[in-house]
Amino acid sequence: MIARTIHRWIPVRLLAVGLAVMVSLGMAVEVPPGHMVLCVDGVPQRILVELADTGEERARGLMERDNLGEFKGMLFRYERPQPAVNGFWMFNTHIPLDIAFLGRNGEILTIHTMEPCLHRDPYSCPVYRSAARYSSALEVNAGFFARHGVTPGSRVRPANYAMECSSDSIK
Repeated sequence: MIARTIHRWIPVRLLAVGLAVMVSLGMAVEVPPGHMVLCVDGVPQRILVELADTGEERARGLMERDNLGEFKGMLFRYERPQPAVNGFWMFNTHIPLDIAFLGRNGEILTIHTMEPCLHRDPYSCPVYRSAARYSSALEVNAGFFARHGVTPGSRVRPANYAMECSSDSIK
């Protein structure tokens, strides 16, 4: 009887210790509602992204924000793949941004660095487009992808809390 109780107790105890270690190492992250955590090939740290799932959220994007954390961004998700002619502009956006257009499997198709548009007329702002149909788009601070060596062909995926992003890369 004692041996059976010990065998049941050890896995539960090990799980509790493992969770405590993850929390103490900063590996467990409480994700706010309307956000998710991503890994990008080549980036050693997870990226906390705000989700833009509705037409209104996607239209507003990161407009009128004055800053964006180093490992933060916005993920624009679509119900259906978008044609390459559908692009993004920087009207009323104060922060220079990088945008990665993503295929259905999270592969980065195209990357652009976008500068804030200072025109009063939104139709005077440049439009940044993908080279191919895309299923989502990830915006982060300008220069982020270049600093981390992220290029088209790299992948973006939901974070795996058991490992650091760089060690669980799928290439």
